[in-house]
Amino acid sequence: MNESVLKVVIIAAILVMFGVLYITGIAFVLNHPTPSNLFLHKLSALVIIVLLGVHAWLRRCTIRKLLQECVAIFLNTHIRHEENIDFLIRNTKNQSFQELCVLFHCDATFLQQKLLEHHVKIEHVEDTLKTIAKANDKDMYQLFLLMIKLHVEKNCPSTLDTRSCATI
Repeated sequence: MNESVLKVVIIAAILVMFGVLYITGIAFVLNHPTPSNLFLHKLSALVIIVLLGVHAWLRRCTIRKLLQECVAIFLNTHIRHEENIDFLIRNTKNQSFQELCVLFHCDATFLQQKLLEHHVKIEHVEDTLKTIAKANDKDMYQLFLLMIKLHVEKNCPSTLDTRSCATI
């Protein structure tokens, strides 16, 4: 099953279980404590705890990043990847697609075709990364990473890092 679909199903199931928990709780308040209400109440609480654990596991990369940022804030230190992101954005956002392809030795036609497969349409190769990102409602950094990823996949597919936290 696709991980995105699984996340939506888990969140929907958690919401349903909260509904069951609420309804059985109301039954207890209204003095209708039946064994089935008690069983449903305990079962829904247990399912919520299990599903929250699965949801946290699926979001482990985001949680790890948030924890790193929180620790950096408390220790008043900088996170290196933030500086790298800022550096890349500052130095690439005003360059045209064609210039970026030349800079990184990418085949512009191939990259343009592959980006279209990823729902990124490039109207003109003279458009800047900033313009392309805005026209496609994408984040500039994500778009830049996708371009580099596609270039690397073409040139050396055997060396790709396929861990789930490394995906774009």
